[in-house]
Amino acid sequence: MGDFAKGLVEPLARRWSGAMSGAVVCFWLVGIVFYLAGAPPRRIDCSGDDATEAHLVCLMTRHGGFGIGVATALALGIVVMSALLTVWCAPGVLNLLSGAWPDVPLLRWWARRRIAAHHGQRARVVAAMQPTTNNVLEVRRASAASAARRHYPKGSATLQPTRIANVLAAAEQRVAERHGLDMELCWRPLVEVVDQAVRTRLKSASSLIVTRAQAVLFAAGLLAWTWLLPAWWARGVYAVCCLLLVRIACRAVAAAVEAYCDAAEDTFLLHRTGLYCALGFPLPTTTQAERSQGRELSRYLAKRSLPPVTFDWTVSPVLPQPSPQPPTTPGGGQP
Repeated sequence: MGDFAKGLVEPLARRWSGAMSGAVVCFWLVGIVFYLAGAPPRRIDCSGDDATEAHLVCLMTRHGGFGIGVATALALGIVVMSALLTVWCAPGVLNLLSGAWPDVPLLRWWARRRIAAHHGQRARVVAAMQPTTNNVLEVRRASAASAARRHYPKGSATLQPTRIANVLAAAEQRVAERHGLDMELCWRPLVEVVDQAVRTRLKSASSLIVTRAQAVLFAAGLLAWTWLLPAWWARGVYAVCCLLLVRIACRAVAAAVEAYCDAAEDTFLLHRTGLYCALGFPLPTTTQAERSQGRELSRYLAKRSLPPVTFDWTVSPVLPQPSPQPPTTPGGGQP
């Protein structure tokens, strides 16, 4: 992922939310319930000579409160490590959902299939943007189609194999067409110059993406308990339900990415002048000049060769002035 796409996950890459911790607890509870349903609890006799070595409950009972404390700490450690694992895997999930797949023949073939499918979907969306009548329902469908078209890039060469990849490509394309700025190169400097309220909004949008990416892992992990079900038909129904949850979670991630990209575009629209001023580039005066200067600024950030730039530092730095000293008497004391 580039700098902009990495911003989807970096603000919360080292934390997990309370909701996801609850989901991890739910994951383990589902496994325990399935295990108990398949093997009903029986009376445990810990009075035998080999009972303490045969059953964990007997081993805990043998050591009293210490054994119970160790077992509780072990259970909490498993839950915490599971939550940390979902955080560690969240960027990988976003990579897969954004089409960053290994370059192997099977995945290349699948990517071409998905691009063709998105090409047809975009054509249907464009066709639905023109209502044939003034019917309220058709007008609403046309409005929904216009919103959906916003998340597809123009041109066949820019189509991507996944919904999230198309959303990112469309946002980068619009920023380049409107302002001449490269979203990947300008994103980090732009975030540095915006105020705290904008950063909070972007962080909240990023937090939602990370939480939903972890939900994808949680839904996929539920498949691990399939073997605990006794009947084959129960296993089939449970597996289908888990796959449906995975699909719903993936759609939720895509919706969160769309909201994040909309917030990012608004940030460029409202705060790009701060980026020009912070870097010392002259502010553009016309639309055409903005596109040209935006491309120059992007080349400057990419450290490519370009003609000399005349910087325009509109705000000169103010040096701190020494504080006035109180007058002293000839003897060196205070008056």
